[in-house]
Amino acid sequence: MAIGYLFLALFVATLVVTYIAVRRALGPTLYIGGASIILSIIFVVLYSLIVRENSAAQALFAGIVGGVVFDGVAIALAVFFRTSQPPAGTELTSYPAQEQNSNERRNDHSDSSPE
Repeated sequence: MAIGYLFLALFVATLVVTYIAVRRALGPTLYIGGASIILSIIFVVLYSLIVRENSAAQALFAGIVGGVVFDGVAIALAVFFRTSQPPAGTELTSYPAQEQNSNERRNDHSDSSPE
């Protein structure tokens, strides 16, 4: 029974390593994703067979669905954050709020209406 939880831990480790590898662009996303999906399917099937004592068809279905869905989410998040981060040499600056620069108070709710 304890070996079944080892497969679950390996599944989680696969997701974490996949996210890091895709986010850091350690290789082509397609190859990393393909290898990760295959490993995830194997680990979920083995967990499902050993711990949950499912039939082979149920374990295979759970492995395919679980492996593809969780890896797809991990890869999508990694690609999103990789593409939305600024380039390496970019200097980030912040500006004070516009209200702090003006001497007047902001009044969005004035009583004057256009006539």
